[in-house]
Amino acid sequence: MCGAPPQPVTDLAEAVDKMHKALGEVQDALEAQEQRNEDSRTDPGDGPDVAPSPRHPDPTSREPLSLLTAREREILVLVSQGKSNRRVASSLGISEKTVRNHLSAVFSKVGASDRTQAVVMGIRGGIVSIGE
Repeated sequence: MCGAPPQPVTDLAEAVDKMHKALGEVQDALEAQEQRNEDSRTDPGDGPDVAPSPRHPDPTSREPLSLLTAREREILVLVSQGKSNRRVASSLGISEKTVRNHLSAVFSKVGASDRTQAVVMGIRGGIVSIGE
């Protein structure tokens, strides 16, 4: 079994379930990290409180999400459904490059470094719902 290529997921519902499970795990990990950061900021022995850098918005804040355009929100929802850039582009009748440009704008506005982090922020902000 070692070295065997992974079996392709043939069932879309199974793939979506796996993605949702992974997103839940990522969300749990982010919440745990957030709690550790909060605990370290409130511990008087650690020095003065440090506000989040303006270049990296607070992931628990909904304000960065309010900067997203309607199209960027729409793309974030489609990405949360496990769609590739190609499928998002096809669904919206736009080019893959346009999708990449919109995703770059989303990452920049919300301070995310990747699709998963952006989706988790969308879940927390109420833009994305799991199970739809």
